[in-house]
Amino acid sequence: MSTVSLNGLSHAYENTVSPSVHPFNLFIDDGEFLVLYGPSGSGKSTILRMLHGLEAPRSGTILIDGVDVTHAAVNDRDVTLALESYALYPHMSVRDNLGFALRIDGLPAEEIASRVESVAEKIGLSSILDSVPGDLSPLQRQTIALARAIVREPKVLIMDEPVVNLVPEHQADTVRLIKDLQQDFGLTTLYATSNLEDAKILADRIAFLDHGRLIGVEEPEVAEALVASIADTDS
Repeated sequence: MSTVSLNGLSHAYENTVSPSVHPFNLFIDDGEFLVLYGPSGSGKSTILRMLHGLEAPRSGTILIDGVDVTHAAVNDRDVTLALESYALYPHMSVRDNLGFALRIDGLPAEEIASRVESVAEKIGLSSILDSVPGDLSPLQRQTIALARAIVREPKVLIMDEPVVNLVPEHQADTVRLIKDLQQDFGLTTLYATSNLEDAKILADRIAFLDHGRLIGVEEPEVAEALVASIADTDS
């Protein structure tokens, strides 16, 4: 678990006039689940990509546990990104999918096996560890993708609309699973969504974004009021 501090962070894509993300400050506490909420184009994904190291900020700094990682390589941040796509290796078993990144990281085989089996047991995947993704349901594949992110035990877990491609009933199941897993493992988590109900279920706090600006950070109980005020301002 770790803290994240985004200080004066902003971003602008090449050959654009207006910033995609205007300068903002945000602190995420150790073990906190913070949701970035806003419509498409509000800057959610860009913020996650800057934290992960896939985009360079125009200004500002990114601190993880007080260490400046603003210009650090992706592999030096210990930040794991889970996307809306499963991105599983179809020819690999569930076991090998879960352990792949750990093998790349050079962990001993015994530790890889221990981590994979521990996470699989907690998440309910033990019975399908030797299956391949093509034989499994969309919900199972999404669960495997989440487990693969968690098994690395990252300092920070970031998720960008991970349930958007699932059918509604599977979306609800996966949102509940994500909340349970985050609480069980205590991971510092940033989650981007345009679904306010999901944000309210998941978040300790919600950061509200509009046109690349951070409008406010509130607890879920006052989410509706802030969204209404943003809509009034836009109109």
